[in-house]
Amino acid sequence: MCDIFALSAGINYTAQQYLPVFAEKGRRNMNGWGIGFYRDNQALVEKSSEKVYDSEQVHESFQRLARVIDSRIIISHISCPLSGGEHAAPSHPFSLPFLDHVWLFVHVGTIEGIENYKTVNEPRVDSSAYPARVFEYLRDQLVSYLRYTPYGSLGRALVRSIRNMLFEYPGHYSFFLANESVLFAFCNFRQLMLLQESESFGNSLVLTSIAEGLSEKPWISVKPEKGALGKLIVAAGPDVLYLGDVLEESAGGMAEGI
Repeated sequence: MCDIFALSAGINYTAQQYLPVFAEKGRRNMNGWGIGFYRDNQALVEKSSEKVYDSEQVHESFQRLARVIDSRIIISHISCPLSGGEHAAPSHPFSLPFLDHVWLFVHVGTIEGIENYKTVNEPRVDSSAYPARVFEYLRDQLVSYLRYTPYGSLGRALVRSIRNMLFEYPGHYSFFLANESVLFAFCNFRQLMLLQESESFGNSLVLTSIAEGLSEKPWISVKPEKGALGKLIVAAGPDVLYLGDVLEESAGGMAEGI
């Protein structure tokens, strides 16, 4: 199974104390890697099909990027060879412009039939990997909902989009969706680990799918409760704006507080 990482900080910051550890702990996932970040509100993505960890060391370019990237939002994906060539890391992270932002997206999981999803909107993600279709589906849903509800909440629109996606395309989802200032995280089958760092470490929030976290500090396990569709996290800088379960609409309506 692939692994994902995200950092959300109040100011531009590096992830140099965590990205190399993420790569080392995810070393069994060695089909390639990618890192996405922002510079002057523009999304930039660096990718490689080479192993992220080889000869007992983290890939040199991955280490260099960990040192020099300076961004409020940083996300990363390490690909697993068991996922096959269509899911290789050179496709991750994805980037799309919509709703007046340029968004980044990474995903791990398995989904039924979503590879056949056909978006009607432009631009499209230049990838045949099925997580690209997940990103396009969410983009289409968000744009459609907010077009008819222009003053609606982005968080509530995402909850609605996730519900629709799980109904149409059941499966296992863990993803990070971010623009230059806000990070959304969702999981319905695999826990995410969360850490709120002190000011001396960039006053940041760190999330990863690595089960034990990335340090000896007290990481919080985030996983859906029984009967829920999944768990949603909304973060801006180091602050968790919302952390709760996505429920069936009949069970609780839209998520409260977002």
